[in-house]
Amino acid sequence: MKYDIITDTEESLSVEVVGGVVNSSRNKNVTKKGIRLFEGNKIYTTSFVGDIADSELVKKAQATKTVGIPYEYNLPVYKNMSMVDKESFEKPLNSIIEAIEKTQERLQGFSNEFVFNGKFNRAIYSVTIQNDSGELLEKKYATNEWYYLFKKVGSPNLMDGYIQGTGRTLDIDDVMDKNIPYLAAYNNEIKFQNGSYPVLFVEGGQLTSKLSESFRADKYCEGSALFSGKINQQLFSKDFSVYDINYSPEHGIYRKFDAEGTIRKITKLPLIENGVMKNIIADLRYAKKYGVEATGNGHRTFDSGIALGFNSFTIRAGKRTTQEILKSLDNCIVVFMGDGGDFTDKGEFSTPLQLSYLVQKGEITGRLPQLTVKTSINEMFNTRLIEIASDGFQKDQLNPSIFTEMEIFVN
Repeated sequence: MKYDIITDTEESLSVEVVGGVVNSSRNKNVTKKGIRLFEGNKIYTTSFVGDIADSELVKKAQATKTVGIPYEYNLPVYKNMSMVDKESFEKPLNSIIEAIEKTQERLQGFSNEFVFNGKFNRAIYSVTIQNDSGELLEKKYATNEWYYLFKKVGSPNLMDGYIQGTGRTLDIDDVMDKNIPYLAAYNNEIKFQNGSYPVLFVEGGQLTSKLSESFRADKYCEGSALFSGKINQQLFSKDFSVYDINYSPEHGIYRKFDAEGTIRKITKLPLIENGVMKNIIADLRYAKKYGVEATGNGHRTFDSGIALGFNSFTIRAGKRTTQEILKSLDNCIVVFMGDGGDFTDKGEFSTPLQLSYLVQKGEITGRLPQLTVKTSINEMFNTRLIEIASDGFQKDQLNPSIFTEMEIFVN
């Protein structure tokens, strides 16, 4: 009888801040387990919230076999592996109280103009996968997430912007240093003319969402991806490279092994290199189905099946910092909120910009009115790509800043 058991343990403290005052807190210490039982070329699963012996979970799975999921691939050979990020454990859970106090000090000068509501969370995670042979894969780490939603006093909107930070440490100062100058310029709304401008999305994830589809084995091999059949072809600027990274402790990525037990030999799997499409990702199921290599990209929670996904879709950094590039540009639109847009099947992109600023030679001129941006994948990462920075807008961001020219219209 073959099986594997995933155990997910979380110890965390969450603190809610309303109007700049601590409103509530919540402690969590929970263990969750899930088992996959392999019998007769089928997978049977069950899960349990709470502490339960592995032997009891096996019995539970055997007693509740009903619908099995067929599988035709070979199971991976486990090798004991441990990833423990000792540096991330340096501060206790209640260190977030100190972080809240520091943010309140930095935001005190804006308390008459804005209302700040947010949440701080520090969590310690332990994830293990153990098979019937006793082989053990484990990772232990701590993470921090925090944000403030801010609203202008008297504004009819639910929120007018946000400030947020993530990472293995609670580095409040860097996030505040980068965001407060823009908050100070919020009241200076300036006029704007339609045209083509360099644009920087502070959170650039929405720019790569359509692009990332092309590197999934299911979409690529079925011909439904934008760049199906394009491996080894030059698609983008030679300055544009993308990797799937499975291990970067400084950014909270601990995935040398995936949820199926597959261990990938290389940390940085090239998806695009110097503009050329290189690889696709696959879990064991899709690797078998399409005759490609499994890349360690099977994801799973304690109560779910395997789903294909990226470990971290990461863009290669350039040479100059974000601030150096901003100082070199006559005009740049810096976007803090650009939600509600989407890509077409052909890769054309458009989105409204709810909160953006005009920066000229590194100086924040003022807040822009409601705008709409239009571009396409081929333009933003190829013909109209200006430069990729050596860092993100904030140092806790894994992906570097992308500066690309787009069409901008006043709503």
